[in-house]
Amino acid sequence: MIGNPFTNDDWAAETADRVENVVGVVRERVTNNVVKVVRGIVFGVISLILGIALAVTAIIMLTRAVQSGISLITGNTGVGHSRSVYVSYLACGLLMLTAGGLLMRRRRSSDT
Repeated sequence: MIGNPFTNDDWAAETADRVENVVGVVRERVTNNVVKVVRGIVFGVISLILGIALAVTAIIMLTRAVQSGISLITGNTGVGHSRSVYVSYLACGLLMLTAGGLLMRRRRSSDT
């Protein structure tokens, strides 16, 4: 029997081996899984932050491209830079409003 010094001369080594095995099993089953979950959470948050930053940058680039396109197309025919800014805001806003409306239409409620 492990841990009985009266009947076993090698009880200390057996007890140390048993403790080492238990600690190894706990580390394998619990600690490694917790590390994987925490890594997933951290990388998920980093990905979310980078995704938001990329989306904002893409919207800014789209707006500037529409402004430049309007200025190039109209030239000096009455739509100046200040008006092309407003028209680009209107065009991009309508585009995002339409995309949001389509996404809202596709959503499903939990009742159905």
